Amino acid sequence: MGKLIQLVSEDLREKIEEYIVTHKLKAHDKLPSERSLCELFSANRITLREALKHMQNEGCIYTVHGKGNFIAEPKYTEDVRSFISYSSGWESDGYQTRSKVIDFYVIEAPKKVAQALKCRIGTSVYLLKRVRYLNDIPLFLETAYIPIEYCPKLDSFNFNSCSLYSTLEQFYNIKLTHQEHTISITRLEAFEAHLLGMQEGDAAFYIKGITKTSGGTPFEYCVSLNRADKYKMSGRLSSANETA
Repeated sequence: MGKLIQLVSEDLREKIEEYIVTHKLKAHDKLPSERSLCELFSANRITLREALKHMQNEGCIYTVHGKGNFIAEPKYTEDVRSFISYSSGWESDGYQTRSKVIDFYVIEAPKKVAQALKCRIGTSVYLLKRVRYLNDIPLFLETAYIPIEYCPKLDSFNFNSCSLYSTLEQFYNIKLTHQEHTISITRLEAFEAHLLGMQEGDAAFYIKGITKTSGGTPFEYCVSLNRADKYKMSGRLSSANETA
């Protein structure tokens, strides 16, 4: 796509977004037909479809074949600056949360896990894989690795119904205080897509996180696949010289 077409497409997209706001369209409301939008904004069909395609790729709208384009539901937004448990964090924002345990067993730490946790290769660690739900929508597929030595018999707890971080604090006196994240984009494999209610090859955020104790000990290594169509992150960057 040429730069001129791209600029015109972006301008048209802004006009469509302004139309949505001005007319107070809500989730699942129908946009005007392509012909009506072309007439309304004096645009050609190719440029309009390019603008709608970008909006669809970003989850702003969705298309029903033979019926048209509709406003998508707002994405769940997480503030990446804050560190808080999944359950308490989202529930404090008014969402209902639940988890479904897919796997929970002990493995010998492979190289990547051992490096993240700063332990020896082959160290016994728990592998806890869960689907995390918000308002009954499967949103995240998380796989956590935790050394057994820090919390023996952790696998006796049912993490379908209880919070991992609350359990660690209440029963093991372990308080986790900060995380380091690496974020990229991936495509879901068939099994992952099935668990998240998506299609194989759909886009997802691929987030690798190391959670540490107040003393700086790497306690948990977590790999999370977050649905790109339902989830987004927000944050604030500032100069190193800025004072609070």
